[in-house]
Amino acid sequence: MSAMSDAPRERAMSDATREKMRQVLAQSNQEMLRELANQFTSGTAGRSLEKMALDVADRVLAQAAAKELLEDTGHSELLRQSSEEEEVPDPQLKDLKAVPWTVWSGGLEDGAEPEASSGMEQNEESPCIPCTDSRFDKRRVSFKRVESEESMQIVKSKSRVCVATMHAGLKLLTTTQEHTWMKWQSKPRNIMLVAKPGDPEVIRTLRGMAAWIDSQGATVLVEPNLLREIRGEAWAEPESDPDPSLKLCWCAGNCSCPRMPAMQRSTSQHLPGWSWGTSEGLPQGFAARCRTWTPGQDDLKESVDLVVCVGGDGTLCWAAGLFSGAMPPVIAFAGGSLGFLTPFPMTDWMDTLMPFIGANEIVRPVQVACRMRFQMSVSRSSGDEDNFRPGKAMPPIPVQALNEVLVHRGSSGALVKLEVWVNQMPVTMVQGDGLIIATPTGSTAYSLSAGGTMVHPSVPGIILTPVCPHSLSFRPVVLPDSAVVTVRVPLSARTSKVMVAVDGKDRIELNRGDSIEIAVSKYPLPTVCKTSVTDDWFLSVNGALQWNLRLEQKGS
Repeated sequence: MSAMSDAPRERAMSDATREKMRQVLAQSNQEMLRELANQFTSGTAGRSLEKMALDVADRVLAQAAAKELLEDTGHSELLRQSSEEEEVPDPQLKDLKAVPWTVWSGGLEDGAEPEASSGMEQNEESPCIPCTDSRFDKRRVSFKRVESEESMQIVKSKSRVCVATMHAGLKLLTTTQEHTWMKWQSKPRNIMLVAKPGDPEVIRTLRGMAAWIDSQGATVLVEPNLLREIRGEAWAEPESDPDPSLKLCWCAGNCSCPRMPAMQRSTSQHLPGWSWGTSEGLPQGFAARCRTWTPGQDDLKESVDLVVCVGGDGTLCWAAGLFSGAMPPVIAFAGGSLGFLTPFPMTDWMDTLMPFIGANEIVRPVQVACRMRFQMSVSRSSGDEDNFRPGKAMPPIPVQALNEVLVHRGSSGALVKLEVWVNQMPVTMVQGDGLIIATPTGSTAYSLSAGGTMVHPSVPGIILTPVCPHSLSFRPVVLPDSAVVTVRVPLSARTSKVMVAVDGKDRIELNRGDSIEIAVSKYPLPTVCKTSVTDDWFLSVNGALQWNLRLEQKGS
């Protein structure tokens, strides 16, 4: 009788275990299909199928359903033992969705703004902005002109332009348009605040911004460490400084060397906290409503409508580094030293943000500067000097350069020797302290200090600037934005190690035979203009550099 009563129980347990196994297999199939779809839509050469399957298996085995299945079947010893610090937290922004917005080229005459038109005809005189995302809704548009405050009249423009509806961040193939405009379909609701830590004036401004944005019903997102300060938790200090001899690299294939995390501040020095202070003066419940994200888990471009930067150019570079792909628009307030990229004064922050986030429901178009960024790939040496050919498919590193990629001699006292290829064609050999590959935005940074020319941010070009070249005939060169630049350390180089820095903060070590490939990224950084791209640029150059300022000669 006892044996007969145990049989149904065993059968029930077997059915429950089978159902858990079905759930785990279904989840694994979903994850694998999602990975394949992401790689297909991105159009880039990603991981191998075996590596992708192993990554998916690791994620599925870490989930609760797989753990229960292993425990039920008596294989709990296969569970990976990890401390709480090593556990990857769940995404925190799944419930936030960015507001769609439109972008177009052309001009706004007398306050005109684009309105969708049913026509789909081609217009050779005014080509569309070449957008590559299949989700973009490309439409022909006409201009709507406001004649007075009481009446509104629709006027057809002679040069009709193309509008694209953006669902998450900006993705363009070129930035040759002098005037690029964007407009949210409704008020932006999810605002990311990025500020320079340790500056009392910046933090006072940031507290006022956060409180006001929260009062407007928008969601405030801040960096994880800043949220800990807001909620009165301890600052997450780095455990220890890294070993200077540690080899940091991104590899083209499987490698046993450690990899630098994609989005992590340099731990070579202990950075101060923001010194946020108490919650006095902030709205009731602000700390609970404020949000952050899980690095590597949350897709920021899908959740963030607008990025507000308070600090200098370095703060804007840091904010750009949080997005490895497409980016939402950025408003940058000057709280640093020079401020080439921060056209808005910090004292006027409320007047600047009011048209975007204020109670008025009218959403107006704004002009944006689409600042070019670089995408870089690293290739490790195969040891074959004679058969080296650039252009080999390599996975890009998860960091994009806004200013420049610098190849330099590091701590070595010898000159670096670098082969430079452009579009798979050898063009020159660099011998000197290094080579700067700069964007137009970065032309007023390190490249300018090394003797490079200043380039307008709307000019689609790549700047090659040598650092203290051994040959005095090596002058800076401007290449088209379609160029692909390959820099290789030849096997005949004196120095065995060469360092690469991306925007001065992400380090990669190259050995003899290793190479990097740099091309223009299809994901620019859209910064909101104060007046226009050209006006803002010349104001920053004249103000920061005192460009061409001298006493005039007296008349005869």
